[in-house]
Amino acid sequence: MRFLLSALLAIVPGTAFAQTAADQNDIVIRDRALPDRKAAEAYVANISLRSDGQLARFHQPVCPSVVGLPAEHAAIVERRILADATAAKAPVTKKLPCTPNLIVIIATSGRDLVSDMKTSRPGWLTGLSIADIDALTAEGPARAWSITSLRNEDGEGIGQPRGSSQRDPLGDAPAFRVRSASIVRQPNRQDVEASFVVIDRAATVGLSLRQVADYAAMRGLAHTRPPASGGPVDTILSVLDGAATRPRELTASDSAYLRALYARDGLDSAVAERNAIARRIAKGK
Repeated sequence: MRFLLSALLAIVPGTAFAQTAADQNDIVIRDRALPDRKAAEAYVANISLRSDGQLARFHQPVCPSVVGLPAEHAAIVERRILADATAAKAPVTKKLPCTPNLIVIIATSGRDLVSDMKTSRPGWLTGLSIADIDALTAEGPARAWSITSLRNEDGEGIGQPRGSSQRDPLGDAPAFRVRSASIVRQPNRQDVEASFVVIDRAATVGLSLRQVADYAAMRGLAHTRPPASGGPVDTILSVLDGAATRPRELTASDSAYLRALYARDGLDSAVAERNAIARRIAKGK
């Protein structure tokens, strides 16, 4: 991952600058009102992306790194992302420096950057389908994706348990060990191993560092997308859509979404999780 960052620094041309207010403690714009259950369900369904039928999240400590901003501004964005993760009760790194696993890139052209990855660095797009990669090279001010892994209830992946030096009893065939069977819950989860958020430099003009950080947090901490159309629930995910009035930070619904996501262990289906998250948002939790 450290090599990846060094390479990115070499291929992202120029630096980007997100305009920031003189006082970072600027006025906070919250949701117009707490959404009702129906509106909350529509919001959650609109922004949530599934990974093999589940909602993915970090189970390892989050370590953000920002490429393409001046060092002092990158540090502010990184601290804000860590603050967002802490507020959501996501696992966060305790020691710095750390190995980055939530990487935010401000690029002259995110589309060209992903195209370069597609042809010369396909390993950076591990696990994505051809359709997913094509979508990342489509027009738009930002793109985001996550590298995920399948793990069981104890966080073990396919093959040997973590820290085990024993050979698999089935020989060289990979095994996936589970300790429960249920028709309600699944014996596996989708772990985010690394998240990438790429934002076009032109799209950051007029934004505060807080807006950039919160947008990146919402897309990197959770496997989400900007809403397909406007709705009754405000979200930081719409901050790049060019509207005259844009959220100044994570909205109440965004924060509730992240808290609800990280309050769960990830063993449920995406449908069950979306319903549970919508209930919490509607209750204002």
